[in-house]
Amino acid sequence: MSGKYDDLKKEIPIRGRRGILKLWALLEEDFFGWDSFSLRYGLVDGEGVIPEETEAQHTHDYDQVLWFISAEAEDMLHLGAELEVDLGSEGIRHRFATPHTIVIPKGTPHFSPRVHKLERPFFFVSVNLTGKLKALVADENAKPETGPWSRFFGEFSRFVRPLSFSANEPYHYGSERQQPSGGVSTFLGGDAAGVGVTMAWSTVLRDHPLGPWGPDGKHHPHAHQDYNEALIFLSMDQENLTELHAKADFYVGDEGPEQEKYVLTKATVMAMKEGVAHLPLIYREVTGPSVFITLGNH
Repeated sequence: MSGKYDDLKKEIPIRGRRGILKLWALLEEDFFGWDSFSLRYGLVDGEGVIPEETEAQHTHDYDQVLWFISAEAEDMLHLGAELEVDLGSEGIRHRFATPHTIVIPKGTPHFSPRVHKLERPFFFVSVNLTGKLKALVADENAKPETGPWSRFFGEFSRFVRPLSFSANEPYHYGSERQQPSGGVSTFLGGDAAGVGVTMAWSTVLRDHPLGPWGPDGKHHPHAHQDYNEALIFLSMDQENLTELHAKADFYVGDEGPEQEKYVLTKATVMAMKEGVAHLPLIYREVTGPSVFITLGNH
């Protein structure tokens, strides 16, 4: 049977090898159904350039946030790689070897990230405040890895941020009931980053419920009235980014008999348009690690 909200459930099409990306996906406006933001992610398993639209020094006419994060659920504090990103017209070189985010404000010349040392695969995520990715060549003669090294308080230092992690709080929605996921979380707020997007990344290792906890002892839905939100379910299976190795019961609609339940078993986005009520979310039959991401243009 078809449901009222079927168009909001979108299984992620995983693509095969592209350069040093073993597996990857590109989610743009034709996928989400809006032009608020788009997303590219992939599993990096080699050294070299992480592919974008061009390897030349380029700009975007939108803000961009790059995530570099561990693909090992039991060891999220270590990236397992060393990378370099060159920012600005001078190509100021930023090196890092731990999980990071890099904010690239629109109009900032830069080169695509380059992996110099790889000990193990990691995830790369590009969040873009546009519905359609495109690159504008800034200087076709510029060469990467030729600019000055960045300084601790350099021009772009506030845009290059190491990620901090915390154990998922089992009493996040109230002290009446424990609901631990067994994983860890990290977060980048739009205000702190200076861009209009907020993203949270949480690993899931155990069965658990998630959602606002009411005084009646039950989980309840909520809605966002002024922004779109993508709730993204990703696999951490490095051989198969499609299978979640879990069942996630995701509820959509106002509370009551008309609320619909979607059972997610594969990499999926639930694209919650502004005003659409959603949650609770109940993970069950978890046999392997996965990732739960909330991404909103606010």
